[in-house]
Amino acid sequence: EDGEVILIDDYRQAYWWLRDQTPQDSRVMAWWDYGYQINGLSNRTTLADGNTWNHEHIALLGKCLTGPEKASYEVIRHLADYVLIWAGDNGDDIAKSPHMARIATSVYHDVCPGDPLCRQFQLNRQTREPSEMMKGSLLWKMYAHERMGSD
Repeated sequence: EDGEVILIDDYRQAYWWLRDQTPQDSRVMAWWDYGYQINGLSNRTTLADGNTWNHEHIALLGKCLTGPEKASYEVIRHLADYVLIWAGDNGDDIAKSPHMARIATSVYHDVCPGDPLCRQFQLNRQTREPSEMMKGSLLWKMYAHERMGSD
């Protein structure tokens, strides 16, 4: 209101942290939205970006992010050295995660058997409480680890 410019620099700081604190040959797994930014600002290899046309590949990322922590780790450890998620308000990965789960279940039918909309993976909009499926996911555990304590 007073005309003060406020610079929110979280993204650039995170990408530069990746650039400065990880080995040059690091592979970073993140939802595909961030692929070009990870590559361009961090100079790190990413598993997917906006030019990833292989639906099965994107579905695998969705399965890993929205799947149970231990099962996801068993896949990710062969693909990536780091996993990046964005946490914040509205446009963060938790907001996107029901869509990730739906994409995952479109290829991997064991994600949400018999439910192509994957309604069992959700965040209650009023209470901000995750469903049981979301609560067990790698993404939720990364997002909420400070609130939950580490497992």
